[in-house]
Amino acid sequence: MKTLLRTLPLLLALGGAPACASFHARTPDGFAALEDDERYDWRATNADGVVVSVRALRNRPYASLDFWARAVDDRIQNGGYRRTDAHPVETESGLRGQQFRYEASANGRTHHYWVTLFVVDRGPLRRNRVFLLEAGGDHEVFEQATPAVERTIHAFRL
Repeated sequence: MKTLLRTLPLLLALGGAPACASFHARTPDGFAALEDDERYDWRATNADGVVVSVRALRNRPYASLDFWARAVDDRIQNGGYRRTDAHPVETESGLRGQQFRYEASANGRTHHYWVTLFVVDRGPLRRNRVFLLEAGGDHEVFEQATPAVERTIHAFRL
């Protein structure tokens, strides 16, 4: 979990502080929504410590999904994570994005960390957002929570 927390400043540096944006994230079964946190726009956890979150960041510099996907992936891998998968995703509402899955070891334990990115592009002079959906936890408990995490990502909508 400490490894996961070390990545947060890297991601915040990509787009600044969270920006107000309208979205809906479904709290997975077996999870509880957490109180407001200035670093996240929404966050939930289960009793085993698996966390899912959403951050809506300003699209600054103004760029495409391809740009942000590469920037995020490079930063996370340079932060000590090993990418295990990368693939496009599409939500129930038709929002298209990119997902990366990573692993890292800390204190002899394997931790999973997923980042799913969506870029809402309304033109260079409009309110554009980069949505980061993050999920992470210890291998032993994350595997059990994977279906709930995947449902939350699939149900994400603006």
